[in-house]
Amino acid sequence: MNVDFYTDMMMRKEHTYHWRQRLLAGWMAIGACLYPTLVQGQIDKWLKVSGMENIRCTEVEGTTYACFEDNQYRSTYQGIGRAIEACLSQPLKGDLQLVVLEERVPRLCITLPHELAEAYRKGEADLKQVYSRMGISIETDEPMQVLQASGAKEQKSSAWKTDLVIYPGLFLENNTFDELYTYAVNLNPTLEMELWKGARLAAQVIVPVVTNLSGEMNRVRPGIVTVTQEACFRNNWFGRISAGNFTNNRYGVQIEAKHRSRDGRIEVGGVIGSTGFSALTKEDGWYMGRKQRINASVNASYYEPIWNLELKVRAGRYVYGDYGVRGDCVRHFGENSIGVYALTTGGKINGGFYFAVPLPGRRWKRNGFFRIKPADYFAWKYGMVAHGEYVEKRMEREYNVRPNENASSRFYQPDYIRYFLVKTQKSKKE
Repeated sequence: MNVDFYTDMMMRKEHTYHWRQRLLAGWMAIGACLYPTLVQGQIDKWLKVSGMENIRCTEVEGTTYACFEDNQYRSTYQGIGRAIEACLSQPLKGDLQLVVLEERVPRLCITLPHELAEAYRKGEADLKQVYSRMGISIETDEPMQVLQASGAKEQKSSAWKTDLVIYPGLFLENNTFDELYTYAVNLNPTLEMELWKGARLAAQVIVPVVTNLSGEMNRVRPGIVTVTQEACFRNNWFGRISAGNFTNNRYGVQIEAKHRSRDGRIEVGGVIGSTGFSALTKEDGWYMGRKQRINASVNASYYEPIWNLELKVRAGRYVYGDYGVRGDCVRHFGENSIGVYALTTGGKINGGFYFAVPLPGRRWKRNGFFRIKPADYFAWKYGMVAHGEYVEKRMEREYNVRPNENASSRFYQPDYIRYFLVKTQKSKKE
């Protein structure tokens, strides 16, 4: 073989090899530059596929930041678990900071370390271990600042989407001698719409089904008709202002503020409201009195994680001027909750119990801008004293400003969510 020809062939092969190496290195460099975008693109995609809304995602200094809102699952921990599974299905370059929103207001921050996510992907850890070892707190300031500074575009917005929610209503009271109980069973269809960040509109109509009462209780009438605005401030401070028609024949304005500890176990705050009388009458139609009454209270609560107990205390002034102190103890059994309370007001003592149980339909998808669904929970309260001076002086009168206010609905407590995520995985294995 000609030596010059052989030498020429070897040089060409070496040149081709170096060219391929340079090309491969170039593609690897491009891939390394694009990897954060690919990762966050996949997280966006899978959060959307799992039904989440108000999604934003970015990558900064090796950490992926994302936020989402769940408007389809009945319980908070089910929706959060579904979102975590969606994120774990993708390879992560570094840690993941996942912020949970409600009405685009941050509630929780979940931290998935890179090592834990990789162990799950390799089969070295299961979901139970992920839920046990992940970080979860209400410290959302830093990740939300990063998302806002990055200019990440919001995807699948929940703004102006409307739900028609059918709430059941039950009134049951023993306050007369001629009847064992007065009762009323109602259906309360409610239009609920998310407006701008933190704002929500509710417009409810009360439709009586069966009752042994007369007057307003036997008429179709307006229920809760309100606009609420919530906000999350720095250092775990939250605020809410509500205006409109409330329950128990009250209309007006209420302002709430609270502070939560980093782990969400301790909460302190206060409420002040100014309301007038509101009722549907045969003579005047929808009557709204001019006289305003002031109610106010200071509140504190502690969540005990071993038994999933919520301990609450409240002191203040009720709607009709009586001052009182009330204590509550609530036990959470997954999506069920039951509480007992005792109070003293105006020199009288009262107590009772209340509960919230889930209604059929664990998940309701929202594909368009309008959805019809039943309420997530049925809630009811029973007080022992409902006669005599207690009723005549209208003691312990208060009101709700939103139709879904109960002990189970939208409960964003870190220990509660971790506990029942882990318990759900245990029950699946069994």
